[in-house]
Amino acid sequence: MSDLLDTSGPTAGTAAPPPRDGHRLAKLGLAAAMVSRLFGRLVGILLVVVLAREAAPDTVAVYGYLLGTATLVTILTDLGVASVAGREVAAGRLPADGALRAALGPQLTSALAAGAVTVLLTQVWGPDRLPAAALALTVAFVVVGGLNNLWAELLRATGRVVLEGSLQVTSTVLLVGAGVLVVHLGGGATDLLVVVAAKEAVVLAVAASVLRPRRRAGVHSRALLGQGIWVAVAGTAIILLWRQGTLVVGGLGSIGVLATYVVATRFFDAGVTVAHTAGFGLAPGLSALAGEPAAFRKAARHYLGLTALAGVAVAVVGVLLAGPLTTLPFGEQWDVAVPAVRWVAVAALPVLLCHVSFPVLMARHQVRWMTGSAVAGAVTGTTASILLMLWHPQATSGVIGTFVGASLMALLLLTGLRDLFLPHPDGAPTGPSGDRLPAPEEVR
Repeated sequence: MSDLLDTSGPTAGTAAPPPRDGHRLAKLGLAAAMVSRLFGRLVGILLVVVLAREAAPDTVAVYGYLLGTATLVTILTDLGVASVAGREVAAGRLPADGALRAALGPQLTSALAAGAVTVLLTQVWGPDRLPAAALALTVAFVVVGGLNNLWAELLRATGRVVLEGSLQVTSTVLLVGAGVLVVHLGGGATDLLVVVAAKEAVVLAVAASVLRPRRRAGVHSRALLGQGIWVAVAGTAIILLWRQGTLVVGGLGSIGVLATYVVATRFFDAGVTVAHTAGFGLAPGLSALAGEPAAFRKAARHYLGLTALAGVAVAVVGVLLAGPLTTLPFGEQWDVAVPAVRWVAVAALPVLLCHVSFPVLMARHQVRWMTGSAVAGAVTGTTASILLMLWHPQATSGVIGTFVGASLMALLLLTGLRDLFLPHPDGAPTGPSGDRLPAPEEVR
């Protein structure tokens, strides 16, 4: 870890929060992330409903395909530098403007790559008669959105979590309002994508006015990329684990089994959204506390404990009330999905633990352990889903396979954090091997 940074500490003028603000930043970051992202999702449902009711089928298909493909490709091509830069800024080891400048090149590269892959996939497998203007706007959305992800990470890292959350909520409300107006006026997918791309551009303009990149001595892109690649692989592995069930069930089961799986996993997708939001909401505060071993241990144990309690509560409620939770919103015809929904509820515990363990390991620079755990979980989960579907081709097999992979991943991640739950002579954090991790002032 000694080669991660080439700096003697924060440069004058950095907006990074001091470690003593870590507890407050963790609480505020978690609250702001939950409110902004979940509220945004709920508001976004309004646009989906209006589209389904009033827009032409071609509009719904093109708009949904382009944004869905672009979002997935953006995740898979991300280089992880934004997460690493955010961690270093929150911990006070890098100035925010210097980290932004160093991460900008790799982030732009990954965004351009995502745009190119989106074009390729659309041209090869996309729907017919797709407007060229709609595709161009989607590429603009991908590139600008990728830069927004970097700015958002660093705004949270500098303690501006309320500003970042407010920006997300406001822009989403404006997007939905404008989108509904476009649909009512008879606009098509291209018109909607104009609104989407404009929303991203406005968010970027506001974020850039708050935080501007600046070249700083000793802050290099290569250092961020070194650990960013590991973070990117871990992120890809966990996404593949969450999505492999659809591919396996669709490939090995009947259309009825796939439909049952899709209905049951609506709850799973909601759970993953909550878990992911909790993880990135806690990340800045935990990173800020990394230099205070006792405080970090207390905070990590606190949030992991709350996560475990939440996971158990969801599992109990979900298992007991799976029937009405499934049939009331989806209809009595989907009572066949109830067994799978029960397994989705049981999977809540490992899923939550995975996403909350990630920022804890990130704060301690244990990115390789995190990546190895994620890859092992993804491979195991996919293998389990395939074997279970071959043996018993039902929707529950895909969910159980995902549960197996998530459980292994959570177990491995927590093994890397076992020292947090055991006494240590000097209270300093240790890695999986028991070696003491360097404090921030020792990382040069």
